[in-house]
Amino acid sequence: MTTAQRFVLVRHAQAAVNVLDDDDLMTTHDADADLTPLGEEQARALAGHLAGDRAAWPGPPGARGYHLYTSPQLRARRTAEPLAGRLGLAAVPDPRLAEARAPHRFPRPLRVREWDAVLEERLRRTGEEIAGVESWTAQRARVRRFLRERCGNRPGAGFVLVSHAETIQALLLELLGLDDSVLLSARFKVSNTGVFIVDRAVDVTTDGTEQPCGFLVVANSKTHLARTA
Repeated sequence: MTTAQRFVLVRHAQAAVNVLDDDDLMTTHDADADLTPLGEEQARALAGHLAGDRAAWPGPPGARGYHLYTSPQLRARRTAEPLAGRLGLAAVPDPRLAEARAPHRFPRPLRVREWDAVLEERLRRTGEEIAGVESWTAQRARVRRFLRERCGNRPGAGFVLVSHAETIQALLLELLGLDDSVLLSARFKVSNTGVFIVDRAVDVTTDGTEQPCGFLVVANSKTHLARTA
């Protein structure tokens, strides 16, 4: 078994949608919410920390280097910008890394606590759209396509992926080979600019077939936020 790929998963920095109170009303889930001033500071701190952390990100070793992909939503792109500058990588947007798709406008305004309940329910009824929100099954399927099409034919490469909490949940389950039943008893906590590192190895079995195996190396690290709290 040899390590084939490294994935550095990063949630976007604090955005305006992350500082609402439980009883605040939402007419929609703002797909293009910008970063708060604290979020901008978090994004810069993350970029500086990751650029100097050779254990997590050893730098692009020539053709087997790292690639930076980001959700096209504003809060993710703004988080990826300083990362791209400090890591010397081009930030490539991919819609499959976006957060769960929601209606352009809710039939009625939802309180934040009601929105959170929708997100919880879709993880219990994985194949259904709840309140018009993309099903978990559909979200996980597009994440799977992203990994296959963007990462599948790049042995030895590394990937920095800037995305959103629910999408990172899906990425983690795919990379670690976990099925949806895990969601009923355990979840990954995904904080603003929380960093996850997964190594995906390939095990060649006795019949010559390849079996991918994921190793969780770092979970929701926030070391870089020590000076932004």
